[in-house]
Amino acid sequence: MPNTVKVSLRIPVGLAERMEKLIESGLYSNRSEIIKAALREYLLKEERKLKEESENRWILKTVEPILAEDWESEDDEFWDNYKGAEV
Repeated sequence: MPNTVKVSLRIPVGLAERMEKLIESGLYSNRSEIIKAALREYLLKEERKLKEESENRWILKTVEPILAEDWESEDDEFWDNYKGAEV
């Protein structure tokens, strides 16, 4: 069983030209290397984003009941009628 999969795609001419410049500069040896590097970076970014969103949901689930309880508390009754500084 092969450990790679062939994927065909079409890209704008401008992107292909930019890829060729990277190859000519010696930074990459071919288009496949550029595409794999870009895809790896994109997937890592998306995974970090999903992890952060998951952590944020956990924090909200933890903090939300505490905030709701505090919001409904009578301890803050003073602020219900507070008019602010007179000008």
